Amino acid sequence: MSNSKRKSGGEFRAAVWLARNPEWFFAPSALATSAATLGLTTTGYALGGLTAATGIWYRGHPDSFDTLAAPVLRAWSRRWFGSYAGRHWRDLMDVHKLTTEHRRKQYTIYPRVVRVRSYSPSIDTVLVKLAKGQSPMHFARQTEELAHSMEAERVAIELVKPGYVALIVQRDEPFTQIIPAPDMPERSEDVDLRAVLLGEDEYGGDWTEPVQGTHTLTAGGTGSGKNSLAFAKLRSMAPLIRDGIVRLWVCDPKYLEFAAIKPITENRYADDAGDCLELIEMWVDDMERTQKRMQRAGLRSVQPSRDYPLNLLFVDEIGSLVAYRPEYARQITGLLARGTSMGRATLHVADAYIQEPDKDTLSIRDLFPNRVCLRTTSPTHPDMVLGDGARERGAIADQIPAIPETAGIGYRTDERSRVPRRVRAAYTTDENIRELVEFVRNGQTGSIRSIA
Repeated sequence: MSNSKRKSGGEFRAAVWLARNPEWFFAPSALATSAATLGLTTTGYALGGLTAATGIWYRGHPDSFDTLAAPVLRAWSRRWFGSYAGRHWRDLMDVHKLTTEHRRKQYTIYPRVVRVRSYSPSIDTVLVKLAKGQSPMHFARQTEELAHSMEAERVAIELVKPGYVALIVQRDEPFTQIIPAPDMPERSEDVDLRAVLLGEDEYGGDWTEPVQGTHTLTAGGTGSGKNSLAFAKLRSMAPLIRDGIVRLWVCDPKYLEFAAIKPITENRYADDAGDCLELIEMWVDDMERTQKRMQRAGLRSVQPSRDYPLNLLFVDEIGSLVAYRPEYARQITGLLARGTSMGRATLHVADAYIQEPDKDTLSIRDLFPNRVCLRTTSPTHPDMVLGDGARERGAIADQIPAIPETAGIGYRTDERSRVPRRVRAAYTTDENIRELVEFVRNGQTGSIRSIA
């Protein structure tokens, strides 16, 4: 190894920089080549056409633009014209003493921004290569100060691999107001059980989740607003409940959360742990009877109807049943495993809510394909709920403040891109729940029973 005290020449460092950021070489080269070959006028027309096409895409198809183009454009502009660019980044590192010194060669070593991803308007994920002599703890101790310097709501740190960390920068809070409870449709035909309205996403669009064809697990700490999701679903599905096309089965071990809707469950409600075991057993028995009916009729699948209603099982605080009550845990876990592994074809759907989503608490967690993560108490919980790498990609559910104003805020992962989306459930008041119960009871004509 050389003992020279000189550092690399400026031209060599520039070449290395261009190799790491080739867009700054190829884009100008392409423009120069086009101007020399086709002429300035033609090149100008081409750039104008590209700009116009981007504008048409932006205005004409917001869903695809926000999914495909907007994250790239956001990341590029923030990478090169914001806090993560050149002198701005070096000044930030200097102010917060996040640099090291090469004592022999007498120069400062800066952490290097490798990549910026802006999957959502409110959150950036900045991959940083640590300077020699640094550890992730150097950044972890400065998160609050970094947030203030970057005028961000908060900054979280995620270890990606040795020598690299991800700074998860929440630039702002997209949800500053409470979202009112969903309106109740008048007709069953107006409800799509594969896209039930729950609230809004960070883009200002409707947040919908499937009920038919999947089982859902919602995780969140105390006061995170888990039951906001349940009541939003109920209001959005109200005419189907009224018409007997959706049947409710409710386990309410906290005795309070779902007590108000007991009148519309047609006695399929339990709060004591032993009664919950019996109710879940009845739900599984109903599933097996439906399987036999479908077998006799030669059916592999059915759509929700009065003959084949969707049987939606709510299990609030599932951890209290499958982990904290050993006398019932094994039986309840076994029954839920049977129901969640076989119930989709017969329209038997489970919707569970939990505070501690680890496998020790809920061993059958993977049998719930659809998941939502509200405010959590641990930085490991977002990955447990939403999948490996979810927190690194921006699902900083552990950073949501534990205050009433943030209830219902959380993350869900896009199935196609695995990109977390910040969402907020609508808030359903006691009066909204009374309206729901009255709406359903006024239209109910009697219990719908499965035919053995």
